Parts: sequence; C-alpha cells; structure tokens
Amino acid sequence: MSRLKDPDYPVWVCDTCGQNFGGWYKKGYYVGPPHHYPTYHNGACGVCGSENIPVTAPRNFGHLRARWRAAIIKRKNKMS
Repeated sequence: MSRLKDPDYPVWVCDTCGQNFGGWYKKGYYVGPPHHYPTYHNGACGVCGSENIPVTAPRNFGHLRARWRAAIIKRKNKMS
C-alpha cells in the first residue's frame, strides 16, 4: 500500500520520531541531502502522539521506514 493511500500514515512527525523512523537516518546519523532544511510548527506527532511540540512532514526525514507502524500500534494498545 502506498503512503498516500494508507490512512494510518502520519501527516506530522516530531524530530525524535523522525530520527528513529526516518529513511534519512541510519544508526542515529543523518545520511540525507546535505542542504535540507525542514520547517516546523507546533502540533501533534502522528507516531508517538505527543502534543504541542514542533512537528514537520515525514518527507523531511526521507519518509518513514516500516517500523513506524509498530509504534502506533503500541501507543493505541496503551490507550485501550
């Protein structure tokens, strides 16, 4: 399923989740484009659920690797 058609794919991601699940981070190191500057605004992270924190679009982290879904499932199970 593509990211655009996946209803669970986050619209906004915080910096911590972006670094943990983003495609441009390998073992904690940034490996993306050398001159990439994302813009942030205060909002809610679609992965960890934190609110009123700086968030940006997942594309600014090279989109999210498959492990993000497990984090969302874990968060939803805690809420139940």
